Amino acid sequence: MTAADGEGAAAIESDRPVVLAARGVSMRFGGFTAVDGVDFDVREGELHALVGPNGAGKSTMLNLLGGQLLQTSGDLTFLGRSLRATTPHTRARLGIGHAFQLTSVVPGFSCLDNVVLAVEGCRHMAALLRARSRRQDVARARELLELVGLGGQADTAADALGHGGQKQLEVAIALGNEPRLLLLDEPTSGLTEHERAGLGDLLRRVAARSTIVMAEHDVNFVRRVATRVTAFSLGRKIAEGAADEVFAVPEVRQVFLRGAEHA
Repeated sequence: MTAADGEGAAAIESDRPVVLAARGVSMRFGGFTAVDGVDFDVREGELHALVGPNGAGKSTMLNLLGGQLLQTSGDLTFLGRSLRATTPHTRARLGIGHAFQLTSVVPGFSCLDNVVLAVEGCRHMAALLRARSRRQDVARARELLELVGLGGQADTAADALGHGGQKQLEVAIALGNEPRLLLLDEPTSGLTEHERAGLGDLLRRVAARSTIVMAEHDVNFVRRVATRVTAFSLGRKIAEGAADEVFAVPEVRQVFLRGAEHA
């Protein structure tokens, strides 16, 4: 595998359709280039990790995918459609979900009510095309709570959950939009090792129905969970492929070592 052209995982996954493609994507803030001419593909069913030390550009790239930022140059396509100048709301309607590093649950509402709100939001965006009853929305919300491991806490207030539980709930909320692509920003942030193991199991289940792209700093978690990895340094893509291949690339090892020294 060359530093920027990983072939191992690509050969295995090449028969799967491309869900999202980045071509020459750059993001500049004044004189600072946060993302520099990045190309990569995300294929259906992947659990694709964007990795790198602080300041590498992975979180900026994730926000470009979600529409929180609009690239300075280059193009992003989702299911063959250009995302240029589209808002986060439009991207959600197209099938891109986003769970952020800081949870956005509604305090005082139950876990079930939080997910029902997300499911109803999906229905309202397509109200005339596929009207559903409140009963169906609640049933869908309960199904999502079961998926993320919170089926027994449907009536628990969202803010009564621990940090790990709120992360699980955030994933259920993001899935309420029935996304084809789910974006996760630092999903292990603030979690214990036990909670990280549970999150890894959850993401594998979710990847069976929604393609996942996550920006993540925990190398061990990425090794256990990701099916494909894109590594960043100083805004550039420096390696791509299966996790073990990417983390064996000398430039990647050096970048993470420097990051650890300056942490």
